[in-house]
Amino acid sequence: MPAQKPVTTGAQRQRAFRDRMTRMGMTIPRIYMTEAEQELVRRFLRHVRGAHTDALVAHMDFNAMNDKWSTQTLHDALASHNGEHRQLAGLRLHRAPPSIGFRLRDYGDHPVSITVSEDEVHVSTPLCEQRLVQNPDAFNEACLRLGPVMPLSNVGLVGSHYVLFGQISPYAPLANIVEELDVLGQNATLAMGELSHLIG
Repeated sequence: MPAQKPVTTGAQRQRAFRDRMTRMGMTIPRIYMTEAEQELVRRFLRHVRGAHTDALVAHMDFNAMNDKWSTQTLHDALASHNGEHRQLAGLRLHRAPPSIGFRLRDYGDHPVSITVSEDEVHVSTPLCEQRLVQNPDAFNEACLRLGPVMPLSNVGLVGSHYVLFGQISPYAPLANIVEELDVLGQNATLAMGELSHLIG
């Protein structure tokens, strides 16, 4: 007789929750949706997420800048913005190589890195190490299918790590960069929810 798989703490909590619901005379419905219905849910979630982003960029200037961002000036602008909104935790400026690092408070303290070049402001956050992916073909297909529902973000490989990243003009106003960061956090949460079962 094969050995039974040990029950995880999460599974135990789910079973206890279902038992409590049953004792109270309640049932937990199972919901099955068509692709069209799933798209309606995605649209609703995008609307909700948009409302959160709007709160972060309210009253900010969306006009393009005359001068490009540098790593230092963008760090200083984010620090000033963060004083009011507290969106970023552990904001720090790295000198070699020049970059800005922080964690997104509203999205599980997800780590983010920003690099500024002549051509772009590049923002990225790690998803997982490549070696932890159990089925690379299934994982890569899932990443491709996520692309159309993740505005402003893409999945890529940097060294041996899968990352979620986005790019924006170095002339972009701070409001656009703050919007990019918030959407990156939203998309990282969505991606991890969709991909976690493929990560060991």
